[in-house]
Amino acid sequence: MKKCLPDLKGKIILDIGCGHGKDILLYEKLDAKEIWGMDSSQVMINEAKKLVKDPQKLSVASIDNTYFKNNQFDVVLGRFAFHYLEDMDKGYEEMARILKSRGILILVVDHPIRALVGYKKKAYHIRENIKISLYNKKIKLLIPTHTFAEYLSPKFFKHFYLEHFIEDIDKELGSDAKKTPGFMVIKAVKR
Repeated sequence: MKKCLPDLKGKIILDIGCGHGKDILLYEKLDAKEIWGMDSSQVMINEAKKLVKDPQKLSVASIDNTYFKNNQFDVVLGRFAFHYLEDMDKGYEEMARILKSRGILILVVDHPIRALVGYKKKAYHIRENIKISLYNKKIKLLIPTHTFAEYLSPKFFKHFYLEHFIEDIDKELGSDAKKTPGFMVIKAVKR
């Protein structure tokens, strides 16, 4: 994601799925004017509040239904959060609503091929919920699988221009995981 980051100096940004707040620490170093964070987990928000400069700007919220004002953010970033949505189009609608004109959306998401191969999904076009555990099994989640058509849907292109697309592997994982892309980065600009 760092390859896709714009200059954040003086920008108002939102970290969707901010988790424990580590990415927010990076954005603070990059001189963003305001940094907001949201996550669906109160446990993660509590952890993040211990780390960041402005804990009052962190809250529990859903990506597809936030409380933010229209056109509030210059940049919205989400690392391994957007793919938890059942309906990505609702998420794109909400991101378009809260981003300013020409605002930037950067998403790092699970690659559809990873779900098929890595999670041993039965069929590419059939929605499945993959069970995962995070943070020493403190948090258990279901990740709905998605196709490329869902990530780059007509609703996405109604609201955004695709500026950059990266596929990459998870270098920390074993050799089998290195055979297929583990994640992808979508960088888009609001129309």
